[in-house]
Amino acid sequence: MSEMKHWIFHLAKYTGLFALCRWITARDLRILAYHGIWLGQGHYGNYLFMSADKFAARMQKIRALGYPVLSLTEALTRRESNTLPANTVVLTIDDGWYGIYLHMLPELEKHQFPATLYVTTYYSEKQWPVVNVALHYLVSRTGLARVSLADLGIPGGQVYDLAESDQRSDLAKTLQCHIEQLPGEEERQAFLWQVADQLGFDRELICSEKWFHLASPSQVQEMSRRGLDIQLHTHRHRISKAGQFCVEEEIEGNRARLEPLTGQPLQHFCYPSGVYDRAIWPDLKKLGIASATTTASGLVGRDAEIYALPRILDGEHVSDLEFEAELSGLLELKRSFFKWLKTG
Repeated sequence: MSEMKHWIFHLAKYTGLFALCRWITARDLRILAYHGIWLGQGHYGNYLFMSADKFAARMQKIRALGYPVLSLTEALTRRESNTLPANTVVLTIDDGWYGIYLHMLPELEKHQFPATLYVTTYYSEKQWPVVNVALHYLVSRTGLARVSLADLGIPGGQVYDLAESDQRSDLAKTLQCHIEQLPGEEERQAFLWQVADQLGFDRELICSEKWFHLASPSQVQEMSRRGLDIQLHTHRHRISKAGQFCVEEEIEGNRARLEPLTGQPLQHFCYPSGVYDRAIWPDLKKLGIASATTTASGLVGRDAEIYALPRILDGEHVSDLEFEAELSGLLELKRSFFKWLKTG
């Protein structure tokens, strides 16, 4: 966050603007979105991974600010009956990373906060690293100055100068395209580790500490038993393949694997990567989906579509002041104002 933005938020907070915005938006639901906890060296990711300490501080901040925290089901039910407590917060977590089991769950238990965990099941079952995420990490963090495609077993003599950020980005895209063309998951995993070796990473460390692993089915079952609300996120983290929607296949496969672990029907859904299309809403209704969340930023007002619920994405590099500004509703009112200017 820029120094100017910091001072604007600082001024807004201490002149009472945060409190005023909180009053104005009191009837709007605040759905927070988290992902995983970074388990590796240093830090990687912003919205995808958060440090365990930062997540703990966030939970403490929510309690200190006095925001009521309800489960997703209760909050949506009370929203419909117009009995939602003022400034209600709902906690949601995407994907099902191992770090959630290791660090987030104990922190939620400590505060007795309910939370919804949207679990994608393919990599959970396989217990392999999530290839695309691991691949982008390797390229972004390698200390090598130059990388040749030939060294990675890809035909062609192109050499990438990794001192240039755009060349590093181009290399990641090239490797991602190559890995998507491989015939199966075993081949993709083998290529991932080939890249790791060439770029100077310890594959045993990455695997043993589960930097890019999802929680296993037994761990998902334990999280459910300990109070996390397990919900749907597709089996293979997609709603289309070969240009065609496959949402029914993906949700049914996801549900078939998760319901035996939770012992209860699953009715809430999160779009993979927040990507959605209104054309699939009839499919969601047919599948008995009660709500669907996106990654669009915002509060849930009275006119929000139940299959396109916005959320507040929290990340490692989101400052405390920016987080408070989002929770207070200040940034939502700002977005609404500029939207009004644009359409008016």
